[in-house]
Amino acid sequence: MSDDPYVYPGTFILRNRLGITDRNALDRAERRLVVQRTRQRIPTGDFNLAHLKAIHRHLFQDVYDWAGEVRTVEIAKGGSDFMPCRFIENGMNDVHRRVVESGYFAGLSPVDFAAGAAAILGDVNHVHPFREGNGRTQLYYLKQLATRAGHEFDLRKLDPIAWIHASIVANRGDYGAMGVCIAEAISGRHGQEEGG
Repeated sequence: MSDDPYVYPGTFILRNRLGITDRNALDRAERRLVVQRTRQRIPTGDFNLAHLKAIHRHLFQDVYDWAGEVRTVEIAKGGSDFMPCRFIENGMNDVHRRVVESGYFAGLSPVDFAAGAAAILGDVNHVHPFREGNGRTQLYYLKQLATRAGHEFDLRKLDPIAWIHASIVANRGDYGAMGVCIAEAISGRHGQEEGG
């Protein structure tokens, strides 16, 4: 990790705009600042790399100078290797193509949407475009995809432990657990209340 330009020399602490060099203090400050940004309008887009970068930039702009920028180092987490840097753009181009070809999953039942979105999110997670903050960025991308498809997606209904497990197995190409998590977090179709 000593050759990682994202961390303070001799540490595993990410360089940050706040100058914090204690991991716990950085985690607390990052969480607080990101929560504040989630209360603002999250940037929308066409579910491509530019869209993902805009969400990341919005969420992490107060914490990292490189918010919204594609990582320049190879990363792995918990035994999962992520896409090499040189393939990030191609990986997200493939994800975007599939989203567009699916018609943005519009008109699908909650279960069918969840299955399709799981394959997309699992692959976005494998691409892992950013040095930090991929998971939170992906959740807002997913929430917007659900909205575009006509579903309400409630982030509070995601079980964090189940979601981490689902992300790990999705990185190996098994999207089933992620689909279950997504289906459980869909609270209904937009406009359902209007009819009584």
